[in-house]
Amino acid sequence: MFLHGHPETGAVAMNHDQNPFVQAEMLNLLDNLPAELAARHPLQFLMHLDHVRQKAAEHRLSALRDLSSALESALQPAMQNGGAMTIARSYLEAMRATLDMGQINPAMTEALLANVALRLGGQA
Repeated sequence: MFLHGHPETGAVAMNHDQNPFVQAEMLNLLDNLPAELAARHPLQFLMHLDHVRQKAAEHRLSALRDLSSALESALQPAMQNGGAMTIARSYLEAMRATLDMGQINPAMTEALLANVALRLGGQA
């Protein structure tokens, strides 16, 4: 496993180019978490999402872990008021994007969260 400290923030992010097995594992977990599940079987979706978050933390994928937590928070009201599938889809797209980006610092994570909020029109 190759880890790099960010020169300005000191944040550690994994170099995914050097660790294709972790990237494949995480993509597989996300592929098995369809956005539709959030609307049809919310508890099952949240259980799978928690597993993704735990694996992301285990592999030190902080951006993926943070997006998983943000998705769970955004879903709580949406599961009662509707819109869970739309919110889940937007966050899952951002979560997949983190796996393609290589090193991600906290500012990039914030930018991803802001992008999701913009796409959702302030729902997130």
